[in-house]
Amino acid sequence: MKNTAFLLPLVLSVLFAQTDSLPLDLSGWVRVAMENSPSITISSADLMSSSASVTSSESFLWPRLTFSSSAGHSWSSTPDMSGGYTDTDKESWSMSASISQELLASGGSSWLRLSGSRHSLSASEFDMDQARLDLTMDVVEAYYGVIEDIQLLASSRRALDRSSEQLRRTEALYEIGGATNLELIQAEVQQSTDNLTLLRKDQAVSNSYTALYQTAGVIGTGYTVNTNAVLQPVSIETAMNYSLDMSGSNTIASSIERTAAVEYSYEASRRAYWPSLNAGGSWNWSNDELDFEDFSNRDSWQASVTLSWTLFDGFSRESIIQSSRASVLRQQASHEALMNSIESLIKTSHNNLISSIMSWELSLEVLNQADEKLRLSMMSYDLGSISLLDLLDAQSNVTQAEASVESSRVSCLITEARLLVLLGRTPRIGE
Repeated sequence: MKNTAFLLPLVLSVLFAQTDSLPLDLSGWVRVAMENSPSITISSADLMSSSASVTSSESFLWPRLTFSSSAGHSWSSTPDMSGGYTDTDKESWSMSASISQELLASGGSSWLRLSGSRHSLSASEFDMDQARLDLTMDVVEAYYGVIEDIQLLASSRRALDRSSEQLRRTEALYEIGGATNLELIQAEVQQSTDNLTLLRKDQAVSNSYTALYQTAGVIGTGYTVNTNAVLQPVSIETAMNYSLDMSGSNTIASSIERTAAVEYSYEASRRAYWPSLNAGGSWNWSNDELDFEDFSNRDSWQASVTLSWTLFDGFSRESIIQSSRASVLRQQASHEALMNSIESLIKTSHNNLISSIMSWELSLEVLNQADEKLRLSMMSYDLGSISLLDLLDAQSNVTQAEASVESSRVSCLITEARLLVLLGRTPRIGE
């Protein structure tokens, strides 16, 4: 058992010794995630698609110009009066060009659809901003998960050092008759328990790093966490003064833009009862030979203005209008539900942040008391006024208090980041 205690620090030092590792603070991990995460690529593709939709919707603003040409040669045989056949062949050449311009499509529905596409593009831009914030939040959670497990691992090492030292003292006392066999067993059990706890914490650190690598999209790299650049929770006064204005929320802004987009689409569908007006012109030329000298005498020009009005289409327009109306009602209800949900989440996160800060400050006081109690317990044990079990309990209380401090601090930082992301703000990723 003693050999295991001596070898464990050496094994752990080998596991974490990475000569080519690059320690990064939280801002560094966020930057790496922005460069490598597939979620940002997906959001960029969605934004590109929305931009292409706007360009497509603007196509009616420009005239449509087409050009076509053809050349052909035909052979034929026809019977003549002598009972034979006469062979003839013929060439044909033609060219045509046409231009058309939409003047008013179904009472201006094209303009309405263009406005809807622009609102959809704005929504995609807000979605892109929110995707960056969501990725930042994911990195924050994974990053502080590693920080928490590293600090808990350090606390477990200190606990193992204390129990190992106590085991050596108890063994020395046992050899001279100053400790009972029961006390020796208690010290060995405590040292073994701390040893196993350290192994579990070591595995937890490895798992946390794996989660952080996956979040940042950098599996198999030598990046590590810079434990010397960890933020501290804000004060309760600062947390209570946070503005809870939801106007900066990208999610809400995107929902507003999408609501406007479906409303424009609904209005465009209602314009299907209106007529359409188009202007056009064309030029044609054809001849049985490719003769450019007589080119101008064999062409023709045409200009026209066309009015088309669909009077009845088998109730297709009515069904499209009804479907668009349903989309508007669905989007409006979804927006209202989203507003209520985000408002509730913001209030809950704000309350959780204040509670987490209070818990963290309380855990610091508990740790100070546990340290002082351990110091007094060690003095009392040396004087023989308490048992070894009481001393071991005091040591365990210190370890638990240290773990509570680290967990509370991480909870404060994650809760604060979550609140800021809900408000559409970038969380603290560095001083």
